[in-house]
Amino acid sequence: MGFAAVGLDVPAGTPLGGYAARTGPSTGVLDALEVAAVSVQAGTERLIWIVADLPCVNVDLVAAVREIVGVLDIGGHVWVSATHTHAGPETGCAPGGSVTPEPWLERVTEAATEAATRAVAAERASTVELRRVRLSGVGGQRSGARPRRTVPVDVLSVQVEGRTAGVVAVLPVHPTVLDAGNRQVSADLTGATRHALTAALPGAWAVVATGAAGDVSTRPHRKEQTARECARLGALAAATIAGALRRPPDLEVAAGELHVGSSSIALEPKPAEAAPLDELRAALAATERVGDPVAVRTAYTALQAAELAESAELVPAELSCAVAAASLGPLRLLALGAEPYLELSERAAPAVLLGYTNGYVGYLPTRAAYRRPDYEVLRTPVAAGGAELALAAAADLIEPERNP
Repeated sequence: MGFAAVGLDVPAGTPLGGYAARTGPSTGVLDALEVAAVSVQAGTERLIWIVADLPCVNVDLVAAVREIVGVLDIGGHVWVSATHTHAGPETGCAPGGSVTPEPWLERVTEAATEAATRAVAAERASTVELRRVRLSGVGGQRSGARPRRTVPVDVLSVQVEGRTAGVVAVLPVHPTVLDAGNRQVSADLTGATRHALTAALPGAWAVVATGAAGDVSTRPHRKEQTARECARLGALAAATIAGALRRPPDLEVAAGELHVGSSSIALEPKPAEAAPLDELRAALAATERVGDPVAVRTAYTALQAAELAESAELVPAELSCAVAAASLGPLRLLALGAEPYLELSERAAPAVLLGYTNGYVGYLPTRAAYRRPDYEVLRTPVAAGGAELALAAAADLIEPERNP
């Protein structure tokens, strides 16, 4: 395996993505963004996985990266993931997908190409270990009838000559510690976790990718929405991830064939229907009387989603979701170009589930979630059942016999 990371410069005055309520462009940089590449080669196959500190990646950006990397003649399949930071440059995050605005189509492609080239050059014989740990005190579900306050984290460690050379942590938590009032560029929770991991593991590189975070954020645990709180939560996440390395792995892969597949699946658009504005306004008023800040925020965002749906055309006529899968021996990775719900990661297990990869269709709630008028359900363009279809399609790419 090989690794490399390249900085992504974001000048002051850049429109930032993630929050519709943000009042202006960037004013500076709180912490630098990066575009990382992890390359895996086995036999004649290679996977180059790009992880970029962006709100989302659209299919045009993915195609541009694949085209340029292909010209380099380093071979292999290319995946492009966004960490989904809400303090990065606006890259066209619209339900159903959009186009990547300039200059980011060119700049991200250039950074990804450089990172990919360097990662391939750095490849060394490695053993990959997988551990799944439960993370407390950082992320929890922000919607649902019985929201969970802990999340599972998949930890992939790369061992070279008996030492930990690098770690890839798949963290299923929205990196939204910083709020819409923040106008400084930041990788948010993923960046804070990454920085704390490299400090905890001297000499090792670290990548923090975002997993099934569609209905998960730091809302149940954060004390404030500041850089200091971001660092605190990142340190908690890193301590759990680094601590997991001290126990035996759940899976160890020293060798094996690499198989990679990428495709897209057509999804049914959600039927148009009137948003329950009166019901949501009443729910917000009720939570405000109780005074629970987490409940108030949840009710407010649901009302905000309903108002957005009333004022704009939300559902495209045609929808497609990028799906991908890779296997290295017994290790399985599944990837969706959407914001998958946490429950999907449990259905995918023991495979590792990635979100925000190779495209962006928006929120991907499970079928049962459509019974409640939560923010994600109101904002998704996808009809009920789309999440289950997308997950099955990803698994089919490498294990069709398991999904007849």
